[in-house]
Amino acid sequence: MCALYALKKIAFLLFLLLSLKLSAQDDFDIKSYLVLGVEAAEELASIYLEPLSEGLLYGLTGAWNNTARIKQKWEMDIGLVANGSFVPNEKLSREIDISAIDNLEVLGGGNLVRIPTILGSKESEVTFVATRNGEEFIFDAPTGIGLVSTNLLPNAFIQASLGLPMNSEFSLRFFPKLSIEEASIGVIGFGLKNELTQSFKSLGELPLAISVFVAFSRLDADYDFQTDGFVTGESQSINASLNSWLFEILTSTKFPIWNIYGGLGYVTGRSNYIMEGTYIISTQEGTIQFENPFDVQASISGLRGSLGTSVRLNRFKINLDYTFQGFNNLAFGLHYNLLKGK
Repeated sequence: MCALYALKKIAFLLFLLLSLKLSAQDDFDIKSYLVLGVEAAEELASIYLEPLSEGLLYGLTGAWNNTARIKQKWEMDIGLVANGSFVPNEKLSREIDISAIDNLEVLGGGNLVRIPTILGSKESEVTFVATRNGEEFIFDAPTGIGLVSTNLLPNAFIQASLGLPMNSEFSLRFFPKLSIEEASIGVIGFGLKNELTQSFKSLGELPLAISVFVAFSRLDADYDFQTDGFVTGESQSINASLNSWLFEILTSTKFPIWNIYGGLGYVTGRSNYIMEGTYIISTQEGTIQFENPFDVQASISGLRGSLGTSVRLNRFKINLDYTFQGFNNLAFGLHYNLLKGK
């Protein structure tokens, strides 16, 4: 049980670092866009949030497996899985055409302007001037959490795997929802693997193990806006839910200590961000009020391929793999054999 406690502590620290980074982001303030109306605000919020959705959805599908072989019946491993999605440079900022958005200008002039996405730079020199009911509202473009130095969006899970009858194995990954300042985040996921080289005798003599795998993962997160600026109100927050599916064919060597494994699969996922609460903008002609003004969706889909290696040291197993997909992924796992099989 000491090993389990250590894994929980490490995973907590990894999630803590990510959550603090998100909650410390003072300029995650897309609510100012509401002065342009719901439609324009939703479009600009979608541009800002899209890279985070893609990075997290791809990250949720990473590091499920470190072998194509299944465990013995009722054998159980538990471990820490840490992985990161590499964010392409072009996803750190976006160029937008201000002339296509009614009642919006850039302080200093110009139609084409490049602004950070949520994963981009913590700094921006872009200041917007919006006009509503003949009155001007000046606000800075939202800035990012500053991934420009590493381009790596990290996440971590506790993961357990249990050998089942019928040459199958069940996996569970989770992280209980943590609340740190304005942000909270939690993960749950389920996976099922069947080893074809055991299910079909004709494949049993192959030097490699072959299996099929399917998994579902879900991330839930909340962020509470700070009440400042010209947009006032109450209970202002963004609630996010991200769901991903992975379908994969796996193969691996069968050596007792050191092995190589790989997979070819298909990933699909969808995110939904709901902007909740009451938002009030006061003008000279009166107040404008929005209730739960909009929600933003994004989706991913495509093929993926992975290659990795693992080594077993008594009851411990360490693995490292790399996945080629929309946002490439690097994963590390540390696992402990909690129960021997029958």
